[in-house]
Amino acid sequence: MKTVMFMRHAKSDWKQPGMADHDRPLNARGRRAAPAIACQLRDSEQSVDVILASTAERVRQTVELLQQHWGAQAEVVSSKDLYLATAEQLLRELHTLHDSWERALVVAHNPGMVSLVSHLAGQNLEMPTAAVAIFECDIDSWTTTLTPQLCRLQAYWKPRDLLPAAERD
Repeated sequence: MKTVMFMRHAKSDWKQPGMADHDRPLNARGRRAAPAIACQLRDSEQSVDVILASTAERVRQTVELLQQHWGAQAEVVSSKDLYLATAEQLLRELHTLHDSWERALVVAHNPGMVSLVSHLAGQNLEMPTAAVAIFECDIDSWTTTLTPQLCRLQAYWKPRDLLPAAERD
């Protein structure tokens, strides 16, 4: 049995014209949302062995905030192939993980994230920025392709549900 968590990066800044999409940092809302999700992960006693992350700056900053507020001491594996990855590419990246890792967190982007999470859940799930969906999967190896039949949605959190109204925007 393995656990995989999928998280979309926190809200990024669009206010710097001419900046490459890959280089965009988090905005103030994103810097509030990532710690809120991290605290929820910590308080629900979630743990992680490895964080598989896109190389985008907003993902790097999201992961940094998660580590600070969650306290998870996981190895971070950055992959440029996760930048704007499709659902199929996300699955391929999971196949590269060591089987000794039981719990993985993937931090990446839409539309691949929402597509994969909805497919595995068997229902349409929104993946707004900083949302996380946690699946328990009946697999022994990361090389096994995840399917709805093998995975069960354990938890699903959005920052909007965790932050006070005044801190959401």
